[in-house]
Amino acid sequence: MDTAFGLLGIALFAACVIGLAAAVTWVVVKVSPAEKPDKPASPDAA
Repeated sequence: MDTAFGLLGIALFAACVIGLAAAVTWVVVKVSPAEKPDKPASPDAA
């Protein structure tokens, strides 16, 4: 039975680590969004 609890604990730990990584990534994306690059001049303008 200890083996089953150990495996369950490892699975729970992995899920928590993945969830924490996803949350940190989401926060970083929301706090510092990428700047949109300026559009290049269209060739028709010349």
